Amino acid sequence: MDSIRVRIRAAEFSATVTDISEWLDANGYQPIRYRYDHHEDAVLVTVDFPAKAAAEAFATRFDGAWPDNPEPFGSVERRSAPAIKLRPNRRELLPRRRGDGDAY
Repeated sequence: MDSIRVRIRAAEFSATVTDISEWLDANGYQPIRYRYDHHEDAVLVTVDFPAKAAAEAFATRFDGAWPDNPEPFGSVERRSAPAIKLRPNRRELLPRRRGDGDAY
């Protein structure tokens, strides 16, 4: 499993999460898990992938880094992200599943 962390400005979180969801769907990638943590004026989102190729593509597209390496993998001006929903009372994100409707 390969994990990638992206830093998303709090003000851009919703739009970025939508961008990530659309990108994952368009590329057929299915992450294992999403985690998030607030850090100053941003949200750090860590996405776990079952394959290194998917993790590298995600890191390149969303300026992500491996959690043990603070340097971004790629360089993208605006960080963007998938429609995801929060588990009640937890700090984990659930990936959007096809057929869930628009109830986010």
